[in-house]
Amino acid sequence: MMPSANLKLGAAIALLIWLAATSSYTIAQDTIQVATSPDDQRFLARAEDLLTSGDAETAYTLLSKREIELAGNPFFDYLLGVAALDSGRANDGIFSLRRALLVVPGFSGARMELARAYFETGNLAMSRPLFEQLLSEQPPAAVRAVIDAYIASIDASPTAPIGHFRIHYDLAAGFDTNANGSTDNQQFLGFMLSPNNTETESSFAELAAGFSFSKPKSTRVAWYTNGRIGFRHNPDADFVDAGVVSGAGGMNWQRGKFFGRTGVDAYWSTRDGDSNQSYAGIETMLGRRLPEYWDVSLGIRGGALRYASAIDIMDVNRVLFTGRLGRAFSTGGSFGIELVGGKDSERRSASPYGNSKLGGRVTLYSPLDDNTVLFVSSGSLTSDYDGLFFGTPREDTQISTLLQIEFRNVGRDGLSLTPRLRHVNNDSDVALYDYDRLEFSLNLRWTPQ
Repeated sequence: MMPSANLKLGAAIALLIWLAATSSYTIAQDTIQVATSPDDQRFLARAEDLLTSGDAETAYTLLSKREIELAGNPFFDYLLGVAALDSGRANDGIFSLRRALLVVPGFSGARMELARAYFETGNLAMSRPLFEQLLSEQPPAAVRAVIDAYIASIDASPTAPIGHFRIHYDLAAGFDTNANGSTDNQQFLGFMLSPNNTETESSFAELAAGFSFSKPKSTRVAWYTNGRIGFRHNPDADFVDAGVVSGAGGMNWQRGKFFGRTGVDAYWSTRDGDSNQSYAGIETMLGRRLPEYWDVSLGIRGGALRYASAIDIMDVNRVLFTGRLGRAFSTGGSFGIELVGGKDSERRSASPYGNSKLGGRVTLYSPLDDNTVLFVSSGSLTSDYDGLFFGTPREDTQISTLLQIEFRNVGRDGLSLTPRLRHVNNDSDVALYDYDRLEFSLNLRWTPQ
């Protein structure tokens, strides 16, 4: 069990009493230089009073403004570290507290707070030895009780969460107003288009299977991998029947308020029974949790998009940058706004398919009850192509919207039913690439328990 907020506040107050009882901040015969001037002494005393009264946020604001000036003064660094820790900035507090201990290695108060900061960031391997050292220094009973509670909490914590391996099976059926994603024009530049290159509606059925695997290495790091294989049949447009094999793997991590992911992903697809395209790439993301359940993250991903030899003029190397602002809700839901930009670089000098991308997306994930989840996503992506298409500059703006409601544990545990509505509108300067598409489906997923 994690120590309570009252216990943490009690630790801070007990430590101030411990310091006051050790005659003018003399710890292990090392005298801590409180300040170099009366004004600085009054400044630090004010910060100390704020911490004693539990106003860590104001204390941190006050102290951080003078960090450049007073860093290296061990008592200033101690107070700044405590203020950072108790205002939710444990990682920042670690730096200040380590700085204080470099100057005064016997500063027990700083060691206590450093142990607490490591605990808050999940670094239990660093936290426990510091707590044990503090017990050997004969602290007052109130402080010993706090230290014992932290050690008991560490000992009760598992070394790593339990991993999982899950398999799922998917079956979907629906209707697509434009299964081949083509223009509804019958002619282009005075020529009649092939029926395969004009809008074709069709019902469809899809069968797929996949897995997900997670292996935590500690409370802060976990390895993951997942994969999926699927096939989609369009009875009235079988020339675009598609098979897809995809997979991803990497590492998720968190440390204090920071979190991130590094991984690889790839897919290979067929069209009408022949190899069509493939992709392999890497990605990395870094994020930070903010107050009031907000978080912000930045990511980059890059990879190689390759097509069948007959259309390899479309081959590009892709780099995308993303920035996301999200908010979690106490109900388990979340809301996010994501911006994306990047570039596709053509592999062949004669290819017009290189382009610059810029867009954004808004998502909402909201549990409606214990077994019902609403998901909404809407975004826009503009691709400005470098070359000419049939002598015309090309810029596409694609607006896509997805609405689905997932009903979980329908009839039995692990069985979910999801009605899904997806709309895509691709507006292009070149009429051949201008299209509209609406798809409705019912998706059944079984995840054996």
